[in-house]
Amino acid sequence: MSEKESPYQLFTREILSMWTSQDVSYIKVEELSNIDGTTFYELIPDSELLDGGGHDTLYPIDSEDVDDMLLPNKKIKFVVHSVYLEEDE
Repeated sequence: MSEKESPYQLFTREILSMWTSQDVSYIKVEELSNIDGTTFYELIPDSELLDGGGHDTLYPIDSEDVDDMLLPNKKIKFVVHSVYLEEDE
């Protein structure tokens, strides 16, 4: 592949654990793109403002919905931008 390395990575239990330890309360889910029949959603920690477009939603970090985002799905992928993966110093 000649594409640049993506700044996104799949949402994992490790990311969830890190955000929990950083006292993240909510996760915003925003539709990012649709590629070859797979819809990608970006997860944004502690984003409390909704854009009003109707395609983004807030979930409490300890909700079953967030746990479901960790389950493999061929048609839906939840991704996190690298800027949200930096550990608090």
